[in-house]
Amino acid sequence: METVILEILETAAITVSGFLIKKYVFLEPDMEAKKQKFFYLLSFFLIGIVFLAFGKDTANMTVLFLIGLNICLGRKKHRLCGLVQMLPFPGIINGLFVPTMLVPPYFFALSAQETVVYQFILYGALSMLLLLFYVKGKSRRSWFQDNMQHRSLRKSEKYLLWVIGILMLLFSNHTTMQITVDSGNVRVADSIYGRGLAPFIGITSVSAFVMTITIIVLIMQGNKRSFYHEKVSRMQSGMITFMAEVVENRDDNTGGHIRRTAAYVECIAKELKRQGVYSNILTNRYLSDMVVAAPLHDIGKIHIPDAVLNKPGRLTEEEFEIMKTHTTAGEELLTHAKAELGESGYLNTAVEMAAYHHEWWNGKGYPYGISGEEIPLCARIMAVADVFDALTSKRCYKSAMPLEKAYAIIREESGTHFDPAVVEAFFAVTADMEEREKLNKVI
Repeated sequence: METVILEILETAAITVSGFLIKKYVFLEPDMEAKKQKFFYLLSFFLIGIVFLAFGKDTANMTVLFLIGLNICLGRKKHRLCGLVQMLPFPGIINGLFVPTMLVPPYFFALSAQETVVYQFILYGALSMLLLLFYVKGKSRRSWFQDNMQHRSLRKSEKYLLWVIGILMLLFSNHTTMQITVDSGNVRVADSIYGRGLAPFIGITSVSAFVMTITIIVLIMQGNKRSFYHEKVSRMQSGMITFMAEVVENRDDNTGGHIRRTAAYVECIAKELKRQGVYSNILTNRYLSDMVVAAPLHDIGKIHIPDAVLNKPGRLTEEEFEIMKTHTTAGEELLTHAKAELGESGYLNTAVEMAAYHHEWWNGKGYPYGISGEEIPLCARIMAVADVFDALTSKRCYKSAMPLEKAYAIIREESGTHFDPAVVEAFFAVTADMEEREKLNKVI
């Protein structure tokens, strides 16, 4: 009877710990709250049926399958990969339970009755911890639900969990094979190692348990740090946009220009990446830096006098020369920011966008008259986004140009004003551009 109760407790512990590891370590999302609760109830019911019909080992295998199924159902994409994701689970769970349940009784040569008492104490302690987590951990669970639900593990973290899972599975299987219960006495199974295996099992079991706990704690702390890093990054990005809007608000003509151009830059850059164009430059990091930096491309206008910036008609030649200095002024401002704040990918990109977004592909632009691929890619993309928004936006001295006419101008200036590859990417996403244009005109 005691053996059966222990097997039930073992299966329950594996089930609960497996679902907790799935959510709080692997960061796999749950289903909707009601569906998730129903899945938990159904899982425990099925596991109970399997346990009664086929025994502990089959029930434990069912637990792993249900965890994999839960991962699949909780995901919105790559669902079938959820079944593969459950493979490290046996090793991680065994890395926690085998050293604590089997090794101490063996190491201290406990009798069968003493081993049962020891295991009941451990399961009791585990139950108390879970109950405490359920009762007292509501605020932490809510924080996790609100703040971590959209984050997933990095590839390096997944590889680390896979490695530790495989290592712990090999260790736990080897240890379990060496330790058996015979006539009420815990002993080493008959093997070439004999009783001399005790020190080895003791040291490796403690090392394996500590390693498993350490990896889990490190990854959970990494998850928390990554969340705060992403939160700070979003705050930083919001401050950048706000600062750019403060400058933009001096210009009564532009409206939501910086937000729209940032959206257009993102569309064009993603299409270039999808096409594999400039793949040596257009990394994920470069793309994200470009989107963050885009609102700063006109930051130099803070140095342009209001009489020129807000003139309701065409600028004179002298006024246009003053207006052109917003590129070099922006470059100087952002270079100074780099010197004060330190090197940053988005600041490097912001400097290039501010300085070169009025350069032409054929070298007839300003302020430096560089041409072709001498112009940084981020500035070439911004050039198309900037002109497109200027053409299709209403200004005090002109009406918004129809999209068809704006498209014709962009196409006509491909190879002269604009990088032809960027123009092709632009036209590949024109439907998305039109939708963004409609949405952002309200800004």
